[in-house]
Amino acid sequence: MTKQLFVNPDEIRKAGWIKFQDIPVNQYQKSAQEEAGLFSKEEFLRIYRDMRMIREFETMLYSVKTTNAYNGLTYNNPGPAHLSMGQEASSVGQAYLLNTNDFIFGSHRSHGEILAKGLSAIAKLGDTELLAIMENFLGGAAWKVIEKANQGKDRPVRDLAVDFLIYGALAEIFAKSTGFHKGLGGSMHAFFLPFGIYPNNAIVGGSGDISVGAALYKKINRKPGIVVCNIGDGSMGCGPVWEGMMLSAMDQFRTLWEGDMKGGLPLIFNIMNNQYAMGGQTRGETMGYDFVARIGAGVNPEQMHAERIDGYNPLAVIDAMRRKIGILNDKRGPVLLDTITYRYSGHSPSDADSYRTPEEKEIWQQQDSVAAFRSRLVLAGLISDDAFAAIDEQVIAAITQAVRLAIDPEISPRMDLNAEPDAIEKIMFSNRHQPKMEDRPCDMLQKREDNPRVQQIARKERFAFDEAG
Repeated sequence: MTKQLFVNPDEIRKAGWIKFQDIPVNQYQKSAQEEAGLFSKEEFLRIYRDMRMIREFETMLYSVKTTNAYNGLTYNNPGPAHLSMGQEASSVGQAYLLNTNDFIFGSHRSHGEILAKGLSAIAKLGDTELLAIMENFLGGAAWKVIEKANQGKDRPVRDLAVDFLIYGALAEIFAKSTGFHKGLGGSMHAFFLPFGIYPNNAIVGGSGDISVGAALYKKINRKPGIVVCNIGDGSMGCGPVWEGMMLSAMDQFRTLWEGDMKGGLPLIFNIMNNQYAMGGQTRGETMGYDFVARIGAGVNPEQMHAERIDGYNPLAVIDAMRRKIGILNDKRGPVLLDTITYRYSGHSPSDADSYRTPEEKEIWQQQDSVAAFRSRLVLAGLISDDAFAAIDEQVIAAITQAVRLAIDPEISPRMDLNAEPDAIEKIMFSNRHQPKMEDRPCDMLQKREDNPRVQQIARKERFAFDEAG
């Protein structure tokens, strides 16, 4: 209880100084040869494949939104598309070490994070687990499309799972009933719980407090895994994000909670710092922090273990995530990561991009994370360029197939509310009764009969007459 914490005026009124620690900035500087000792050739290629898949997926969406076409296929998508071309290394790096017990929450610009987390989950799950997920999720609607498209082909289950992920996400964005949530979530609210992908949020900073609740759920229910809150630098101007940070860093987790409950939340605030909040430049214009990582110093004495990392290098992000996950496993969370990145497209395809110069975009594109990763490994003699070119072909083929399947009204129809007026009502949470989340005894600080309030209520008379009438 609070009264256990004695407020001593002699201590409170004592003169002194509040000191801060240095905040690391872009400290990952390993050479290609050093990295070769940490990653296998297959792992390097997987990282490239994941980045390239996200880039092509976003490029496809941009093409569909601006030209109504992609790779010879025509389609009009009237829905929103907040794209993250340029941010692929940040997305893949944050997801690389995560498994299905780890939850991610995102923003309106999270297609890349969804795909990265899904691809990471697929790489870690076995064939039996993957098939069970695909066959059973929403009656296997998305899986049946992929299964039929691959009849007569002897393809590995993991390859089919990648097609399932790409198709399910795209069908959701295109509002098709075969999407991961029947097309009702769309671009800004897509999610896939079996892979640990929790709902994104169209409200800027909306995941800043929801993710804290998820981390608290994991803590008090002793659940494995961590929670990653992927939000943009613009969200630092939103109250719920600050509220979430304060709640996540409460002293009581260390000072008052006891036993195995003692310690911080398993939560990373991963700020995808692409330099812009819609049309405002956060550093130098709309914010005052200069570096997002500085914010941690105002939250707790550990400064949220804050670090500013190079989100243009997927290996730098993986390195940071590995170290920060260790901090969370030691119950010393929360953590703040300032992940530097850049988006090539405007806030959305309709954005005229008048708030920045073509020269600025060009110089960032000259250092493109996908191309730089490929070039670095080729120049170091670790992987041939032909191996990367083969991945490019596979990625384009996979995205093209997903588009072809998702735009076909026979294969991927929209929800027919005329034929089934109560289709949405059937899947609303308000129609469910969930007496408890798990079949296990509740954790209680004291027995019900020993609770003073319960005893007090029991002594009250609830009737107009006593025992004698």
